[in-house]
Amino acid sequence: MSSTTATETPTSSGRGKGIGAEEGEKQLTQEIVNVIDTSVEECHSEVSLVLESQQELQKSLHRLGGEVQKIFQRLPRSEVAGQTAKIPVLRRRCQRLGTKVKDIQERLSRIATIAESIPSENA
Repeated sequence: MSSTTATETPTSSGRGKGIGAEEGEKQLTQEIVNVIDTSVEECHSEVSLVLESQQELQKSLHRLGGEVQKIFQRLPRSEVAGQTAKIPVLRRRCQRLGTKVKDIQERLSRIATIAESIPSENA
């Protein structure tokens, strides 16, 4: 009997490799390439949409900036200064409220932990 079968072809080193295996490798490689190509095309499409959205957003922000500038030019300076002075105060209040809410959440978590460790009367 020969060392190579009908499904094998001898290589330069004298060992045989199955023709079916070569075809399977080629098919698998092609399938992987197809999956990657499809994924890349989908990503490219999504990135293109994001880029278009970003460009639209930039245009809108530019228009908004122009409108805000027009409004500030029409308003008396004292009104603008009075209104904008409130912004830092409001920001600090919101930050303090956020800190208080966080503290309350931490306390509630500690209470829940303690409550879970207390044996139930039904047990």
